[in-house]
Order: sequence, then structure tokens, then C-alpha cells
Amino acid sequence: MSIKLVVGLGNPGKKYEGTRHNIGRRIVESLQGAPLNVAWLFTEKFMNESGAEVAHAAKYKNIAPEEILVVLDEFQIPLRKLSILTRDSDDGHNGLKSVLECLGTENVPRMRIGIGPLPERSDPADFVLERFSNAEKPMLESLMPEFENAVTTAVSQGLDAAMNKYNNRWLS
Repeated sequence: MSIKLVVGLGNPGKKYEGTRHNIGRRIVESLQGAPLNVAWLFTEKFMNESGAEVAHAAKYKNIAPEEILVVLDEFQIPLRKLSILTRDSDDGHNGLKSVLECLGTENVPRMRIGIGPLPERSDPADFVLERFSNAEKPMLESLMPEFENAVTTAVSQGLDAAMNKYNNRWLS
């Protein structure tokens, strides 16, 4: 099944721009309008409430959950890695949990973008709402084209091709 809708999870508003939690939203915003036969959605609701918006868009466009690629942050993965899965649990990510609950299935492809590692004794809820450090910002900027390419590969060549190319690999 091909991807017909790409969703970038994040929080709306200036207050959250540049935070770790908004990496999915940032990637999809940067790709919006790319010449691909796909709909782009970056949610306008807060992360934990994003599922209803995704489900509404999918229903309106007659898109099955398996045809949606959710792009989101993952503090359990280092900054230079990503993981593409065709199904799985929400693994504690409240935005993904909302999407899966509203769609009624775990069979939703997702691209987890590494934003970690989580510093020792840090609260994950605080960590994801932080901005990237000055030391991380240049690395993040150099990784953005690779993150974008991973999404476009998933859309244009399929999830298997994207998984083969990007899973378990350090990005430069």
C-alpha cells in the first residue's frame, strides 16, 4: 500500500517552534508543496490531541490508516538516527497514542526521528519541550535534508525502500 497522507506531529504556535517535540511538524512543513502525489498535514492541535485531526483528514480524503505516514520525535533514539515502522505500539508517545486511538488501529506507519539521548535524570516531558542546544543545531540543520529524503523515499518508493535505506543507519 502506498502513502497518501504524511502527518507531522508537533505543537502549534511560536512558543513551540524549534523544540524537540516539533521535529515531525518541522519536516512536514518543509516538504509541503513538494511535487509528490500525497497530502501533507501538520496538526494544528496540541500533540496529545492530534489524533482527531488526523482521523478527520483521513476520513475526509478516504485514506486508510495504512496509507498514513506519521512523522514524530523519539527521545529513545539518538539525534543522528531514525526508525521507520509499519506498525507498533505508541511506545509512550502521547501524540502517536492519540493518533492510534482515533484511527482505531496500530497499523499506522510511522517515522520516529531521533532527538535523544535523554540526559540522565531528565524528565522526558521537559526534555521534548526544550529547544536543541547550540551544539546540536548545526548537526540538526545538516540532518534535515536526510530526514526530508527519508520521507520522500517512503512516499515515492515505498516504506520497504525507506526502511532498507534509513533504518539502523547513522545519518551524516
